[in-house]
Amino acid sequence: MVVRLAQLDGAGKRFALLGRAAGVSAAFDRKGPTMISPVRHSRLACAAAMSLAVLAAPAHARNVKLMESVPDTASQTRVHEILGDLVMQFGSASAQGAPIVRRDVVVKGVGETKLRDVNEDKARPSDHDLCARAFEDAVTQFAFAARGAKASAIVGVVSAYEGTTFDDPTHYECHVGALKAAVTLRGQFTTGPVAAPVVVAPPQPPQPVSPAVPVISPPPQPQDASPPPAPTFQPLPPRNN
Repeated sequence: MVVRLAQLDGAGKRFALLGRAAGVSAAFDRKGPTMISPVRHSRLACAAAMSLAVLAAPAHARNVKLMESVPDTASQTRVHEILGDLVMQFGSASAQGAPIVRRDVVVKGVGETKLRDVNEDKARPSDHDLCARAFEDAVTQFAFAARGAKASAIVGVVSAYEGTTFDDPTHYECHVGALKAAVTLRGQFTTGPVAAPVVVAPPQPPQPVSPAVPVISPPPQPQDASPPPAPTFQPLPPRNN
């Protein structure tokens, strides 16, 4: 065993004893020596490694696949605000006949658990909340890319998680792990008019509704009745002079 003795502080008379083979360290100060047993050090290292393995295993093993509603997620997030005047349509059929300016644009959105999400009542957001965050992140990437390509609409949007296509006009695929979710979308950018039904579009302002004019019923007409008899006047008797 190679041992090296080094003086670190002459005033405090502190020394460090380093053992390369045994991995033993001892520190001496005014109050006396303090030593960490190599056996105890090994046990602590093993316990820490096992704890990390237990915490990390679920994060890699959990992969829950969910099919989330596009309209519901759009109404719960800032998707309409992010898209602005851009139109986004799901389903490969919505790209038929459209003049495409960029094909097969792939975006990968991630929804993560944030520090403010953890409190005494819950340890993480729900799977649906994480999917909504991942969807919003993917739409944000779509919007930036579409505006950069001078596109007016994002059509033919399908889910493409790890290369597997999920084609649905009203749903997207989301994969949730222990602390985050992932949404992969593939779409086409177009500048022409969109004829297919729009799934995600800016909300229209409510139209003012004029109040209904109250209808006042006319008073009921009296039923036909026979006219009253004419008054009969009796002549006055003659006066006696």
